[in-house]
Amino acid sequence: METKTKFMKDIAPQKNVLEIKNLSLEFKNEDRIVRVVNDVSLYIRKGETLGLVGESGCGKSVTSMSIMRLIDSPPGNYPAGEIIYRGEDLLKKTENQMAKIRGNDISMIFQEPMTSLNPVITIGAQIEESLFIHRKLTKQEAKIKAVDMLEKVRIPRAEEIYKAYPHELSGGMRQRVMIAIALACSPNILIADEPTTALDVTIQAQILELMGKLKDEIDTSILFITHDLGVVAEMCDRVAVMYSGEIVEQADVYELYKNPKHPYTRGLLKSIPKIGQTRGILPSIPGQVPLPGTFTHGCKFRDRCEEVMEICHREDPGFLEIEQEHYCRCFLYTTIDGKEVSSHE
Repeated sequence: METKTKFMKDIAPQKNVLEIKNLSLEFKNEDRIVRVVNDVSLYIRKGETLGLVGESGCGKSVTSMSIMRLIDSPPGNYPAGEIIYRGEDLLKKTENQMAKIRGNDISMIFQEPMTSLNPVITIGAQIEESLFIHRKLTKQEAKIKAVDMLEKVRIPRAEEIYKAYPHELSGGMRQRVMIAIALACSPNILIADEPTTALDVTIQAQILELMGKLKDEIDTSILFITHDLGVVAEMCDRVAVMYSGEIVEQADVYELYKNPKHPYTRGLLKSIPKIGQTRGILPSIPGQVPLPGTFTHGCKFRDRCEEVMEICHREDPGFLEIEQEHYCRCFLYTTIDGKEVSSHE
């Protein structure tokens, strides 16, 4: 079996609006250092939506917070890697420089809008904050823009909601307000961290449709973080699958669903209910995501993998391109010292 060995860092950067290269993140916990993100490489192209999926505890949110530089240091520390935006490494930016980027070039929709919105400040004032900082608008100009954003996210009675407080709104409306805040300055990159998790199915569908339309209107790129593979199929152009702080597979959304390579990806896809399925127990992946710092060598998925091999316990699999723009971190598709480890297809 011939295997390509082009690493993510070799991809030409000219098409990418953001690149994460071999990023690692550690936290100092009392007397020991725990690595929670390990050798993560991602890229997002202009105008596309990249889905970042995986179980809870896989490191999706801390990866996204690293892009925004929202991890305090200490306790957080980046021993390796780069986050390249517009040709510059965000990890080398000062706090003042990052303050000019957050909300302007790169914005974020956080998981829980009730805790993300300030309960004692009106909706309008919270939308206007980034407009004052980044666009230097007058009070009247900022109000017009804030009301316009509320209308764009399909909030009825926008003038009234502008004066309201977060507790006066429903969960779906608060989520729309979060989207309005994030898109107020027309950012180049929007990070959406499980933006529909707490919403019912009907509101979830409305929010996803809204995000898709606004993305096209503003021409922004989206990093969409979720554990729902059904949402990924609807929203995303490409998908990166994360497990225990590492990207284990990355491919075009159609390729990933049609031809999943990593055993973890296959397990996630098997757990999705099929149309017409009315009975029986859904397949599940045995075990759970290991705690950060549990494994020092070998594949982190080995204890849950049905295709585990002896080498998985002692060597770290590389993240290699096994097909055109289809990357996988697994010994089923690589070689050691020129010898094939497995002929599995």
